[in-house]
Amino acid sequence: MSTTKQLQFMSKVINLKLDKYPLNLRNPFGTAHSVTTVRNNVLITLEIDGVLGYGECGVPPKKPLCYFADFDDIQSYFNSYVASLDKTVDNYSTKYNPFNKLSSNLFSKLRPSLDQSNNNSVFYYLLEKLDNCESNKFDYSYASRCCLEMAILDCWGKHLNQPIYEMASLECKELKPFYYTVSLCPTKEQVIDSLEFGLKYTSFIKIKLDSDIKRGLEMIEMVMEHTKQIGKTLSKISIDANSSWSPEIAIEFLPHLSTLSQLISMVEQPFPVETIKTLPETEQLKWKSIKDQYHKEGLLIFADESVCTVKDIDQLTVKKTGGIREALLAIEKAKENGLLVWIGSMVGSSLNCNAAAHILASVSDYGGDLDGGLLITDESQLFNGGFSIVNNGDVKISSESGIGVKLKK
Repeated sequence: MSTTKQLQFMSKVINLKLDKYPLNLRNPFGTAHSVTTVRNNVLITLEIDGVLGYGECGVPPKKPLCYFADFDDIQSYFNSYVASLDKTVDNYSTKYNPFNKLSSNLFSKLRPSLDQSNNNSVFYYLLEKLDNCESNKFDYSYASRCCLEMAILDCWGKHLNQPIYEMASLECKELKPFYYTVSLCPTKEQVIDSLEFGLKYTSFIKIKLDSDIKRGLEMIEMVMEHTKQIGKTLSKISIDANSSWSPEIAIEFLPHLSTLSQLISMVEQPFPVETIKTLPETEQLKWKSIKDQYHKEGLLIFADESVCTVKDIDQLTVKKTGGIREALLAIEKAKENGLLVWIGSMVGSSLNCNAAAHILASVSDYGGDLDGGLLITDESQLFNGGFSIVNNGDVKISSESGIGVKLKK
């Protein structure tokens, strides 16, 4: 089922389309939150003068305070956005700056004051309408906005013949690591199968855990032992608890994880999503103490679910922020506060992952887990190309225009 909209912008014809993008997973993808074998993502196609831009939105099962949107929510936002677009635009004065929240060094050559080209006016217009959409007040809007912004920037980059990182005035000087996720699959055989597949591409492995300490320690040992058995090497592992631990569980895990502090790059979101939002101060102080104890043992704690937008940085993934621009704004704020940055992505195709790769390759400190394109079957994948994985686990960004992937023929 598709939702479409056509409009005329001066001499240009614009077509916007929203489709379901069903993805079958190679193995069940299990977290502390859910287990899925199929994801029904969203694909937005923007066509301007025959040039196609694409945006993808990951749609995990809803989770309070974290994953707000399902397909119906995103479709509702899309309908609200296209309803705000004028059917015909005969004249448009470029007064709106879609990059005014960002540092002046970002998107420096695409700011309206420096660009009087009518060719770019249509993209300023589309971003202005996106930033002022009346549905932005809803919590489910972030994923929708990201998907639309992705399609706009992809199409714009193709018109300019520039990759997104170049459009954003970002530099990709240093290769950053690519983590493959071994999730909480229902069976040991599925865990092993997933691990072996991931090790074909990278020596950096992310392990999903939940509140079951015995199972978690067995998962870590299984990953380490099987990697050794098949003659592979682990460069680093990361631990992702998906906000499932209590303070007591975190303390019980600590002596076991501390023995692996040279191997573990980070422990991701052990604390509840509510930690900085609704938990009593006594609980917050417990988690602060736990963070200090982990850091003392050389184990870094990273937030994921607790951070959706730049506002959450003040209180202390790209879909949750609302797009690349908002992600860069949040990253700027994080670095001002002395925080380190890791880039993640929802389960999705290579389109989704490559959009995030432009940020990972340029501004992340620890790389990230842009493995969605490997988690799904080849038959589900509509796109090819994009970044490559070199040196047994480093991301080499593509220089192709826009996001950097192409629709399969």
